[in-house]
Amino acid sequence: MVTIYLKHKILCGIVVFLSCLVISACSNNSVSSPIPTQPVVVQGTSIASTPGIGPTVILTPTKVPDGNEQSQLVTLSDRVITITNMSKQVGTDSNSVAINLTITIKNTGAKTINNDVAYFQLISAEGDAFGLQSNVAPNFFGSIATQSSRSGTIIFQIPSGAINGIRLMYRPEVSTETIFVPLNLT
Repeated sequence: MVTIYLKHKILCGIVVFLSCLVISACSNNSVSSPIPTQPVVVQGTSIASTPGIGPTVILTPTKVPDGNEQSQLVTLSDRVITITNMSKQVGTDSNSVAINLTITIKNTGAKTINNDVAYFQLISAEGDAFGLQSNVAPNFFGSIATQSSRSGTIIFQIPSGAINGIRLMYRPEVSTETIFVPLNLT
């Protein structure tokens, strides 16, 4: 019985001793690091930069010769983009619209170019971006050899409210050839 009592007293003594150490350490800590009363001014450094090159905005699209009213022709340094047809129809639900664009990409340069799904987005007047729907014409995407072309219909699903002022953004691997093309679908 005495041994249990002694063990208990020793354990209580250790706990009290450790508690005193913790309290002592905390009180010393607050004294050694006072809260500053004056604000500290931090100055940044300036790094020289140059503005990037923004997209080319096609304000007045060129109509394809002998094409319909919705056809558009955009000539870039190494390719020609021809939108031969565009249409809208009911989307997957009552609040969406499917935008169908029939496009031909012709390589007019001296090197092979790419035609990738990531190059095409629709941008609303408010700046919202919409990517392609999964069902795209087969063989539209891929490499295009010099003086060759690829044609196909790509489909976007967008909210019905985003149809006014919608534009096609085409951003290929050559960033200086990024364009915005207005789509007159209303």
